[in-house]
Amino acid sequence: PTFGSEPGMSFFVNVMTIFDDGNGPGLYAGGWFITAGGVPANHIARWDGSRWTPLGDGLSAPVEAMAVFDDGSGPALFAGGDFLAAGGQGVNHIARWDGADWTALADGTGGRVLALAVFEDANGPALYAAGDFLTAGGNPASRIARWDGSGWSALGSGLNARVESLIVFDDGNGAALY
Repeated sequence: PTFGSEPGMSFFVNVMTIFDDGNGPGLYAGGWFITAGGVPANHIARWDGSRWTPLGDGLSAPVEAMAVFDDGSGPALFAGGDFLAAGGQGVNHIARWDGADWTALADGTGGRVLALAVFEDANGPALYAAGDFLTAGGNPASRIARWDGSGWSALGSGLNARVESLIVFDDGNGAALY
């Protein structure tokens, strides 16, 4: 009942995050659903405290990960998953929502994005994407890559298996991406 009247979400919610799209903070949900509160919302929707709203035309397949990151154009919501289109345009598994429109991140990734995290390394803040891919931006990137707002870069030789989770943690020796 907290999220409005029946029927609720039409299928699974995989991930949620909070983002202020300029209209105040909202709770964003992503997953396998195609309706939210009876409203068409292809795999992603915003809850404002009283109703669900879609994010444009939504995404073509399930959302697996979300993060808020300022890539130099202002804070935006980034979604990753199994989708190839967002708002009707090709995005290849990862897309940026600015509160009004979806945009691609260069050529995206060559497979599913299952985890996103924001981490500031020696080169500055960046969005890290991980999952089931071997390319990012059309270049080799074995299951993990760094987006700096203008392009993708690989992290060394990458990883040898699918990555399903990322987190930043300070173990007393400084923050690190795990």
